[in-house]
Amino acid sequence: MTKRILYIVCFVLVLAACDQTHKIDPELSGMTEVGLKVKGKSVFTYTEGTMQLSFNRSLRQFRAGNDDMTSYFVITCDQLPTREGQQVKADVQWRSGSSVKTTTGITFEVEKYDGTGLVWLWNASDKTGAVVKILN
Repeated sequence: MTKRILYIVCFVLVLAACDQTHKIDPELSGMTEVGLKVKGKSVFTYTEGTMQLSFNRSLRQFRAGNDDMTSYFVITCDQLPTREGQQVKADVQWRSGSSVKTTTGITFEVEKYDGTGLVWLWNASDKTGAVVKILN
């Protein structure tokens, strides 16, 4: 009986270790351009040449949008995301259709950081993530 309980406990621990809920969304992870996903749905994708991109280091703020601002997002972080594994709190605002939406105090983990300035932010519990760019 004790062996059986031990096997069950080991099995449960292996399943818990295989939990995929905290992994970054594969679609977001594969993005090579700035964008925003909220609750698993893409709400903004940056298109070079037709949209604007901006970064304010002192405000720790990332912005992207089209010229008439009918589609945009703004992410303001409590600290500059500079390394993988870092936790940053942020306020996110975006325009979806005719309404402006806001999420405040969301905690992102920096999932990836590359040499071009792209940073992948992810919140597993909300399935919300962004690719932002630190501009020089």
